[in-house]
Amino acid sequence: MSARLPRLQSVHSFAGALVAALLLALVNVGPSRVAWVADVDEALDEAAAEARVVMLALGELGEGRTRLHEKRLYSSKVVAPLLARTVNVAAWSFDGKEAKRLPDFGDMEPIQHRGNMEAVKERWITPNEKDVIALPHHVWLSPAGEVLLSCPFEIDELEFAWCTTEALRRAGAEEIPDLPRGARPPRRLLLGETFRTLDSDEIGRGLLPDELEAMTAEMQKRFLSMRDQRAVFEIMFTDEEDAAAFIEKQLGLWDLSGMAQGIVDGVVGLMGLVSTSAFLDSITAEATSERAVRRAQVAVALEQLGDPDGLSAAMKAWKKEKDPSVRPEWIRAVAACGADDKGALRVVLKAAEKDKDELVRRSAILGLGHALPQERALDFLREQLAEAAPPDRDAAVLALALGRCVEARGEIAALAEGELEPESTEIVEAALAVLDGGNLYLIEDHVRNVSESELGRGRLFFRSTGSGFDPERR
Repeated sequence: MSARLPRLQSVHSFAGALVAALLLALVNVGPSRVAWVADVDEALDEAAAEARVVMLALGELGEGRTRLHEKRLYSSKVVAPLLARTVNVAAWSFDGKEAKRLPDFGDMEPIQHRGNMEAVKERWITPNEKDVIALPHHVWLSPAGEVLLSCPFEIDELEFAWCTTEALRRAGAEEIPDLPRGARPPRRLLLGETFRTLDSDEIGRGLLPDELEAMTAEMQKRFLSMRDQRAVFEIMFTDEEDAAAFIEKQLGLWDLSGMAQGIVDGVVGLMGLVSTSAFLDSITAEATSERAVRRAQVAVALEQLGDPDGLSAAMKAWKKEKDPSVRPEWIRAVAACGADDKGALRVVLKAAEKDKDELVRRSAILGLGHALPQERALDFLREQLAEAAPPDRDAAVLALALGRCVEARGEIAALAEGELEPESTEIVEAALAVLDGGNLYLIEDHVRNVSESELGRGRLFFRSTGSGFDPERR
């Protein structure tokens, strides 16, 4: 189009140039289209003067998830109106030689990125002993500079919309925008807190492409063992297709060896805990394993990811599974991956009502928390509150807390006014604490006890300390 413009007449040239400029603007929408305040202190002054929420966008140049946020998140049609409601500040980490590659955040200079990052470490995110914080990272602050909520690592546009809307609500904004359809909290969410990586974490992020290439090239020269645990973890934490391909190849090699099947089981579980959806194919490939423990790990991994693209594998595995120790895990995976799928909801409701295995029924009730606020899921859970005996009633209370269903708070509180068993009383109190603004880790142990599942779900019940890899809680 641009090659023809010089040969057009003047009026048509002007019109054509205008169209070309508009098209170019649409193609190159980026973070510079957002109103960014270059200095964090100026942003706080503006927020205090105008009673607005501050959004801190922290990243690292070249890191996969940070790159996706820059290219897709801040230019999203869903996110743009919300970013107009907040005071937005960026702070990116970068090697000094790469300053020119920083994206265009308005009038920001590289030195301001560094200054903002130091301020973040001093005031809101505690670095570990190596001065590392998790990147990328988003934090929402009140007009007074207090942490409202935060989300480290990956976040998509619908999760970002939920977080911004929730931050506005918590800050007491007069007008709260309606949530877009499908908006839900991110898996790694902290309310009123920020995340601190383990002291052993030397980078606080996924590997950069050149780091990934160098690491995998060296590791391909030998057979990997438990000594390579940390390196394998870093690769699994990297949002790159090459990282997923490397791990999938290693899983095959370990399985062929016949002596490292336990390692494979653990790695599959860790992918659900720390990896992005780039590893989904590697996870679902293990859904037909002959090992029941591995199939259970796959189911838990899919539940923690909650990716709709994992629903087909979860449904097939649920229909085929015969092992009573694994079936409860699969129904929760179906519920999480099919959170917005009517067919999946029917399957979960049927299991919750009619399955002969009480653990499957209870797990299905818990899984309905992922389907909220779907009306049929909410109606069923309310029925359980009114009619079911514990532990099914306890499972319904926990499901409503898992789905942050504040609409049911009154009904849960009413249970506390009756005569409850001590364990049920603790469950009701923990659920109310979540619905009143607490984090999901408050109900983690109760969910584990009610479901009788021994497999951890640290991604769902995210805590403020750790890098996602804690063998004691795995």
